[in-house]
Formats: sequence, C-alpha cells, structure tokens
Amino acid sequence: MSTARFEVLNNSSEAIEPKLRYITHSRYDNEWLSAVHSHSVAEMLDILEGEGEIVVSGVHREIQAGDFVVIPPHLMHTEISSSDNPLEYYCLGISDISIGFDGDDFNPIMTLGNSRQNVLNLIRNIYREMQKQQKACELMAKSYFYNLLSILIRRRIVSVELDEEKVIRSNIADVKGYIDEHYAESFSLSGLADIAALSKFHLIRQFKSELGVSPVDYVLRKRVTEAKKLLSGTELSISDIAEAVGFSSGSYFSQRFRLATGMSPMSFRHNSHEMK
Repeated sequence: MSTARFEVLNNSSEAIEPKLRYITHSRYDNEWLSAVHSHSVAEMLDILEGEGEIVVSGVHREIQAGDFVVIPPHLMHTEISSSDNPLEYYCLGISDISIGFDGDDFNPIMTLGNSRQNVLNLIRNIYREMQKQQKACELMAKSYFYNLLSILIRRRIVSVELDEEKVIRSNIADVKGYIDEHYAESFSLSGLADIAALSKFHLIRQFKSELGVSPVDYVLRKRVTEAKKLLSGTELSISDIAEAVGFSSGSYFSQRFRLATGMSPMSFRHNSHEMK
C-alpha cells in the first residue's frame, strides 16, 4: 500500500485567518450619497452593471460593469455613479489582508482575467447564503469566501497578513472596528462591553490605555470626523448631517462640533469651501 500524508500546519504564517466582515449589494438611486469616507477594513467591489467613477485619495478613475475594485483599509474614497447608466455592485468588507499600494499611484481596478466569472459566482453565492439565512449559512458563506480568497492570493491581488488593528489588543480592536463601521447608530457601554467580553469598567480602562480616549469620546470623535467630510463634500443641511452621523439633534451636534474643532459647523463648511 502507498500512502501520501500532508500535515495542515495551523501555526504557519498562512494560518492567519482573514475575516469576511460584511457583504452588501448596492444600486444607484436618487438617495445615493457620494461622500468621501474610509473603512478600517479592506473593501472589494464587483461591478455588476452601469458605469461611473471610483475616487481614491482624490484620483478619479472610470469604472464599468465587469470591473473588480480593491480599496485598502483607511484609504479615503467614494463611488460616483452615472445617472443615465446607474452603478450596481457587490461590496465585501474584509479584515486581516494586505493590499500593496504606492500613494497616489495606486490603481484600485484589478485585472482578474479568466478568473472573472468564477469570482463573480463565488460572491453571488456568499450574498445568497447570507440573504436566505438558512441553516449553516455562515459556514457556507465562509467556504465560498475562502475559495474566493485563494483565487485573489494566487493572482497576487491580496496577501494574508495581520493588519495594523492587531497591534491593538484584539478585544479592543473589535470594539474600535465596530464603532468605525456603526458610528451613526446608538451605542451603550454594555453593548460595547459585550463585544469585548469585558465588564464596562475594564472596557473603559483598556480602551483608554490602548487608544488614549474612552469609548464614548472615541464615538464622538468619529462622528465629528465623518461630519467634517459631509460638511466639506456635500450641501446637506446641518440637521441632516447631524442625523447622518448619529447625533440626536442639530443643537447637540453643533455643541459637540464646536468643542472638538473650535468653530461651528457652518463656519467649518465656509472655511473648507474657501480653501478649495
């Protein structure tokens, strides 16, 4: 008898487990808000229909059906759709992967070649599993995701690597990541403490030790940061911006914004427009 045996080494560098954080399906409509923003995770967009632009670090590039777009974590970007031929795409948020780029020279539009249809089928399968929510849907979605990831790694589009969030203690990184993605929603210390598997006391102490501010102050700082982008990049009203970033009222938003920046939201908008 001849036997070939191969050990699966879970302690190798390639055993780091990338995580699929979310998958969305988007289509342009009149309520589309093309505001410049960033994420703590990498995003991958598979363009299904339409045409428009992807704007990364201020550089505009045309996109159309069939394109595959990869955006590294923390890179400022937005999507702009043609109104005559609206964009429609899947978007995956993925942590613990590395995407090489060189400043303004980074081109987020990747070439998949003959892997294009296979990649699209896998993304569709992931979305359908999470949409239907049948038994073991997350396990099935992960199996499709790992298949997809192996294609992207072999085509040298991504590599597996711990991202900078892992420098932060893992439970605090989870809380920070949750706030970064859900900053416009209501928060409670109890809910954040549950994410970290800590008591509220230990969450506050560890969060402040790692990031220099309390969880509540970090939420407020994040909301003000996102509000600045909307003030300088859109013509939304102050009350609409306050609601969009999670403040309970326009007056409270103005109060917190002034404390953080030393000026009112209207003054900040006026100054940012003058600088353009």
